[in-house]
Amino acid sequence: MEYALSVLAHFFKLGLQPNVATFNTLINGFVLQNRVADAARLFSKMVVGGHCQPDVVTFSTLIKGFCAMGNNTTAVQLLGKMEANGCRPNIVTYSNIIDSLCKDTLVDEAKNLFSEMVGRGIVPNVITYNSLIQGVCNLGHWKEATRLLNEMASQGIFPDVFTFSILVDALCKEGRIGKAKSVVQIMIQRGIEPNTVTYNSVMYGFCLQGEMDAAKQVFDLMLSIGSTVNLQRCNILINGYLKQKKMDKAYSIFKEMAFRGFVPDTVTYTTLIGEPTRHPEI
Repeated sequence: MEYALSVLAHFFKLGLQPNVATFNTLINGFVLQNRVADAARLFSKMVVGGHCQPDVVTFSTLIKGFCAMGNNTTAVQLLGKMEANGCRPNIVTYSNIIDSLCKDTLVDEAKNLFSEMVGRGIVPNVITYNSLIQGVCNLGHWKEATRLLNEMASQGIFPDVFTFSILVDALCKEGRIGKAKSVVQIMIQRGIEPNTVTYNSVMYGFCLQGEMDAAKQVFDLMLSIGSTVNLQRCNILINGYLKQKKMDKAYSIFKEMAFRGFVPDTVTYTTLIGEPTRHPEI
């Protein structure tokens, strides 16, 4: 980035005026490096210096940066400034803010912004809906999640693997494993292959219900279809076995981790040490 900035300085020394594409490239570079404050300073220099007018890419990139920091207030302020400058936001602009608001459990604000977006004739996509569905599921608002899914279907927007995985994960965390299994079946019927998140969530759900044989079956199924074993998956099983006081099986998975070349992490050791400490009878 420093080299790029030196080139920009050389531009000015030569009396040349960089265009909006040049500024956009630099601002995006700062955002990618999590240097949002530097991106904002360059944005201000671009506007105050009168070099060129920011476009939808400029604003959307900076908004994405602030959203990544969790600074929703500044992101929304930029949206207002964008419109004041006569620059029309697009689906990317709105989707970034909606996603960030949902992650902060500000779902009502996200829904209001969604309504504003639709009212302006901007058509939502599956990414926008996924953010909202994740937000309402995190709050346990299942009726609203169903409404959003039906709304998607009515607009010809089809749920993708991420949509289904969000639902499966949320259902499993609430112990509604039967509903989660039904969602997985619908996925498969529609030709959508469950991903790692989907399978891990189902495993977690079974462990939560104490159905360790079923959890191990999911684990073995993933291996049989060529899905790679990962550390999180092993930790889920170890935790489940320990809660069922099945130390031998927990350590069997621990040994399998070593066999597969995995280095146990803090979660692994905390689980192995913590569960027997909480339940000395194990």
